[in-house]
Amino acid sequence: MRHAFLGVALLAGAVAPSAAHAQGSAVAVAAPDPARLAAARELIDVLMPPESRARMIEGMIAPMLGNLQQGIAQSPMFSSAMAQDPQMQTQFAAFMDRQQTRTMTLMRDGLPSMVDAMARAYARRFDVAQCRDIKAFFATPSGRAYMQQSLTIMADPDVAAWQRSMMESSMAHMQADVAEFAKQAATPEQKKK
Repeated sequence: MRHAFLGVALLAGAVAPSAAHAQGSAVAVAAPDPARLAAARELIDVLMPPESRARMIEGMIAPMLGNLQQGIAQSPMFSSAMAQDPQMQTQFAAFMDRQQTRTMTLMRDGLPSMVDAMARAYARRFDVAQCRDIKAFFATPSGRAYMQQSLTIMADPDVAAWQRSMMESSMAHMQADVAEFAKQAATPEQKKK
């Protein structure tokens, strides 16, 4: 039972990377050209309008977390553990609710820095003319339709099924991997038992 909870905790940690890890892996890069950065910021404002950024992020993350939860719950290891302990299903739902709340809060709080990082990334990859061309595309009916529909892609039944399949494949080895990790991490006193 403890191994199942450890597996869920390890997977949940993979969903929302820590701020410490993000800061620790920062690489010094040259500042983008100011003209390119200005064009990239204009483009980001079209791609992710400020008034709907939080809603857009939630619309992408909520389906992924839901698929993650369903994939974990359907894994043989976890479903067996839940069958043995009926309270585990309630505990798991509460755990996933807390993870979703934390992830959404983290993403909302991190939106300004994410937008700034994305603008810098776009400025390094696209020149001013390219940013304007991309922005012009998203002003067309096809561009606007793409923007509206792209937010729902993660909730598409085929994408959701793929995510669950990937989770099931991942969970297939999780019990053995967690048991091996626990054995390796055991203190010398625990290893003697």
